[in-house]
Amino acid sequence: VCGTLCSIVVCSLRFFTAQWEEYYTGILPHATGKFVGVTEVNYGYGLASFLMACIDRDAFWGNTLASHLPQSLASSLPPIIANTETRHIGVSCWLLMNTVLVLLSIRRVLSHSNVTTNKLAIPALCKFLTPGLLAISPWILPAHFVQNHTRYISVAIGLMMSLMTKKIIVFSMAKMNYASIQLDILPFMLCCLWIKYDDNMTESGAKAVMGALCLWHTWRLLRWSNMAIFQICEKLDIHCFSIKKKG
Repeated sequence: VCGTLCSIVVCSLRFFTAQWEEYYTGILPHATGKFVGVTEVNYGYGLASFLMACIDRDAFWGNTLASHLPQSLASSLPPIIANTETRHIGVSCWLLMNTVLVLLSIRRVLSHSNVTTNKLAIPALCKFLTPGLLAISPWILPAHFVQNHTRYISVAIGLMMSLMTKKIIVFSMAKMNYASIQLDILPFMLCCLWIKYDDNMTESGAKAVMGALCLWHTWRLLRWSNMAIFQICEKLDIHCFSIKKKG
């Protein structure tokens, strides 16, 4: 469960960081070398999801790494690695790769001429305040609730990170200021505190609250996207899904 939440947060943060990099540099590489970047990881994630649908996932991820390797290779690995379940290996590798991509993106931004010349390092790093608060919010919740309702939590986090990423994309294109504090996460954080500290909150009640949050953030994402599309089309005098006829 912890690995799942970490993966969701880091995966969402990776795409936010890519757009954050473009916001400050005007460039969207977010890659290590020529072959590992946002696009490659995104397609790789899709391919992995497809492959997981074609195998016995419980048998694959529930067994140790050594059970999937030839005996000669498995015996050469340290016992702590060989006897680790495949799911833990997979999550660890996924987190490591995405963390490296995010850190390299931050390094590129902080060393970019636009940031160094205009002394934007601190404002740039402050843009991670909201994603950071969002990332720690689930750990406020009781462990049993996180374990039983991981899907609700992950959907809510994903919707909020999606909205923040779309905002920074649009604000970057429009050359507008993106606020470091995004109030869209406030309902989620307050509900996490409510579930944690209200002794009268039942398991079913907490589940209903988290479900309502998912619906709310879905509406917020669709509403904001609709407003942004409408304003862009009106400003540029274009249609969203068709070519506007002349005259």
